[in-house]
Amino acid sequence: MRISFFLPRCTPENSHGRYVIELAKRLRGDNQVSVYAGAFWPPFRSMVQCHFLPVPNRPSIARLAALWAASVVAVRRRRADIIHTQGADAPFGNVVTAQFCNAVMQGAPGYGTGLYRRINYAIGAAAERHCMGKASTRRIIAISRQVKSDIEREYRIEPHKVVIVPHGVDLEGFNPRDRLRWRGPARDRLGLGKDEFVVLFVGGDYRRKGLVPLLAAAMRLRTRVKVLAVGVRPDRELAQYVRQNNLSHLVQFLQTTVDLASLYAAVDCYALPTRYDTFSMATLEAMASGLPVCVSRAAGITERLTDGLDCLLLDDPGDVEAIARHLERLADMELRVALGQQARKTAEQFSWDSVASQTLAVYNQAL
Repeated sequence: MRISFFLPRCTPENSHGRYVIELAKRLRGDNQVSVYAGAFWPPFRSMVQCHFLPVPNRPSIARLAALWAASVVAVRRRRADIIHTQGADAPFGNVVTAQFCNAVMQGAPGYGTGLYRRINYAIGAAAERHCMGKASTRRIIAISRQVKSDIEREYRIEPHKVVIVPHGVDLEGFNPRDRLRWRGPARDRLGLGKDEFVVLFVGGDYRRKGLVPLLAAAMRLRTRVKVLAVGVRPDRELAQYVRQNNLSHLVQFLQTTVDLASLYAAVDCYALPTRYDTFSMATLEAMASGLPVCVSRAAGITERLTDGLDCLLLDDPGDVEAIARHLERLADMELRVALGQQARKTAEQFSWDSVASQTLAVYNQAL
């Protein structure tokens, strides 16, 4: 089978890139796999056929326009049985993965506030509606029941076209044994105290993912705490919030890194009080690493979790007191160990091999 993927950046620090990398690595054996993107993870070039497209990373509107134009030219040059795109990345795929729904994300509380952001998501929603609703789209892969429901409602997609295939996790790359081996050196490298209770937050879009209520909750803890915010570049608003509340000692910002495994080893728990997230790959990686997680029910992954067994769930991501209570509970080592052990067992149900097998079945349905 000839399979082509189109996306802006095929690099592991973004969820779209990691998704394609993990699928392509597993599908390449019996299939001819080609990936078209504006940037590539260097080791990936020796695994599959990589074709560069002149696509800027920013601004997002220019990225979308350039990817559409370049992909139209590329697809005419090389034929494929399956053209697999994500959301609105390209206008012609016969299999589309719905990572999220722009129309719903735009309306998430406190999210679409600025004019530029509202324009971006309005364009994204219109492009998604076209890509998912066109006749040539034979199957849509939704990564959770939440996103399946969202796109069926917002874009009037026929339910039979939508198949739920959740994200996977590298169970060897994210493993509890590495937490034991790397914890000390990782903490030393980050300058974290031996007895400091460290909470990990991952996500560049800090407003939607709930960093501010997490920081507000951390201020209320009696335990000595540090929030490690990964992938967050403080803008003027966030910098002002940190300064006004004297939080420089409580939060440490790190740029996006592909070495998340060592960060999972360094911290004590993972928190995601998100307002909207259709799955959350980082949550699954944290669980696979044996970390206890505190996640809001607005994250699609919680469809498959059990409160008090393999996680602590938040009913309201904006409830600072509830977040603080959960973090205070997680400061207890015994509870952290119990939740972390069960989290690993749950994560073991989500291998990338299983995702690749389910995706190949979707391809066969589409053909």
